Amino acid sequence: MELPEDALSENLYAFALASTQIKEYCNRCLTNTTRLKKCAGCNEFFYCSQECQKMDWKIHKPECKSIQEHGTLASDSMRLAMRIIVLLGKKNFGHVTASYISTGSRSFLTLVDHGSFLDSGAEAFYQEYLNFALPPYPEPDVVKSVFKKISINGFSVSNSMGSAIGHGLCIKLSAANHSCKPLTRVCYRNRTAMLVPIDPYKPPTSLEGACHSYIDELQPVSARQAELKKKYNFICICEGCMDDERNEAMEAWACGDCANGKVPNVEDGRCGSCGWKMTRDHYELCRTAEESAIAAKPKIENESIPLETRKVLCEKLMELFDETLHAFNVHRVVPQRLLFFASLAVQDINGASKHGKALLAMMMRYQGEHDPIVMLKKWQIAQICHANGEYNEVVKLLEEIHAPLKEIYTADAPISLNIGRLMEMARSELQKSR
Repeated sequence: MELPEDALSENLYAFALASTQIKEYCNRCLTNTTRLKKCAGCNEFFYCSQECQKMDWKIHKPECKSIQEHGTLASDSMRLAMRIIVLLGKKNFGHVTASYISTGSRSFLTLVDHGSFLDSGAEAFYQEYLNFALPPYPEPDVVKSVFKKISINGFSVSNSMGSAIGHGLCIKLSAANHSCKPLTRVCYRNRTAMLVPIDPYKPPTSLEGACHSYIDELQPVSARQAELKKKYNFICICEGCMDDERNEAMEAWACGDCANGKVPNVEDGRCGSCGWKMTRDHYELCRTAEESAIAAKPKIENESIPLETRKVLCEKLMELFDETLHAFNVHRVVPQRLLFFASLAVQDINGASKHGKALLAMMMRYQGEHDPIVMLKKWQIAQICHANGEYNEVVKLLEEIHAPLKEIYTADAPISLNIGRLMEMARSELQKSR
């Protein structure tokens, strides 16, 4: 079935900005502007206009009073829950009816919550809710149900640069299933969420089939399945999990003989390029590198550990990976991301270029050139290349992404305008050098 044009887009039913972003965007329409006006009650929420503030007031009022009472913001998940509870109290269930919805209609009331799966988390959340919200309180089951449905159906909210800015909920788009080899990515035009096809020549034919990835899919298949089971209570058997060739490549080890060959991560593995058979010594080295990557991941992702400490750990891992893990082994992703971020933090342009390009190559291998997150990574790399004087590379990268990102975010979106400006600057520099 060919989906109608608006099937894969929807205004967020509710959202809450992250505490670090709450003063950067309008808390009603998600416009990003320097002319925001703050709420005179809590002095924490900002709006682009009086109209947006008035439209948001009935939903903001309970959290506004709670902020004034406690002198602090609650977490974005708590604020999202409080907003949804207000909507439910006003009988606004976000009801959507459409022929392409398999059940004919959806609303907040029909969203899945997986029964007792999240009971312990829901109870803890309810106690946290009582500590922040002010009476009158809804029934405990209402708060717990909201928590469960947010946990299962919630979306990360991002800006046009692809950076996460908060947490939200869509009623219609939450029907889309998961895949570790996704067909769509979630993108936003302010408050409008969109499931953007990764391959423009193969659009989804159903809402449920507009699969996007609920998690970071650049992980080994066992890690993906474990995370999905823990967070969403299902065992994934999607196309990505069943693609043995792709999954083998994601965990391949480096050949001990030829430069670019890859070997399956098993004792008797043979290189697919030169036929070299794994030796026992090479197997032990590669196994040690893989186990080190798995053990280090929680430490690398732990933001309470100083960035420099994590950076040193990642540098040691990358040295260990050099002759053990294949260049496209996804165990490289987490340390590579950290090294890219650490380089940007200290304005190490050469380091950022090196690690950013390695990440981009990995993404291109498994996610494809038309994937919005790949195009946004190219935008990042182009800015670094410009700072490094690599103007030909800047023009090449930006010419690849300018038109498709304009189509996703519109021509007057900040990213579209910024890409156009940077491309002109790079072309101007190239003209000077001729």
